[in-house]
Amino acid sequence: MKKIFIFLVALSFLAVPLNGFAGSPVNVASKGFTEQVILGKIMATLLQDRGIPVKDRTSLGGTNVCREALEQGQIDVYMEYTGTAWMTFFKKKEVVRDSMGLFEKVKAVDAKNGLMWLKPAKFNNTYAIVMSAEKADQMGIKTLSDWAAWSKKNPGKMTLASNAEFYSRADGFKGMMEFYGLTFGKEIPDANVKKMETPLCKKAVRDNQVLSGMAFATDGEIKDYNQTVLTDDKNYFPIYNPAPVVRKAVLDQYPEIKFILGEIGPSLDTATMTRLNYRVNVNGEKPEAVAKSWLRGVGLIVKKKK
Repeated sequence: MKKIFIFLVALSFLAVPLNGFAGSPVNVASKGFTEQVILGKIMATLLQDRGIPVKDRTSLGGTNVCREALEQGQIDVYMEYTGTAWMTFFKKKEVVRDSMGLFEKVKAVDAKNGLMWLKPAKFNNTYAIVMSAEKADQMGIKTLSDWAAWSKKNPGKMTLASNAEFYSRADGFKGMMEFYGLTFGKEIPDANVKKMETPLCKKAVRDNQVLSGMAFATDGEIKDYNQTVLTDDKNYFPIYNPAPVVRKAVLDQYPEIKFILGEIGPSLDTATMTRLNYRVNVNGEKPEAVAKSWLRGVGLIVKKKK
């Protein structure tokens, strides 16, 4: 009888998942715009494929919503950008031009907060200002210095489409104006800044509703809309390499997550991320489908046979 009891106990241990007794799902989140949703789906899909239980919290909200949820333990991991953490969360004024140098700095700061930064992606999705290629050429605008000079020479004439975050955050529109010698509300009146959702900003430029608009460097529609990215010739915008940021408590439970999610970054360069964004925003594909096909394409997951 004793041997039977020991055998049953041993069987019960075999039924427990190898990656932890609790087996609690990992809450994978993202911000609400296309690139972030794709990155969130990539993480969720890869973790599930490797046997980690996942709760999909992608499209959770804006930057502050995701950060607060992570700090409070409501979510466990999302992709954040190094420049965002450095300037928005940590309120640093120093502009760090070295990608890995900036990564190491934000990693060190957040380690004290119990938040662990994993291997970053190659691409730098910094902010950008776009114009119609034709109009930019006609107006002689190639750089942000040109853009600022034209706005000074023609006060009240420049218009811009911006999402709410770029309009309000320290490393966004108002800081850019000051950095390039403009006074907020003077050369470009507040009424000339049209606030809208991120994808609509480039459409507003395309449809001649505004002369310029905010974008991200990896936006797939820029080429499709025949738009020009104005060169940030004075290097105002910080570096924005995304990386998974995970609560330490979750890594303690699932230490393999560090290695699983660490496989994503090396294959995600600017051209690749731009193509993935294009597939969703221009071709109309679903972010989850795009994430899965990319993971299969680079060999991180294998299509299971039925």
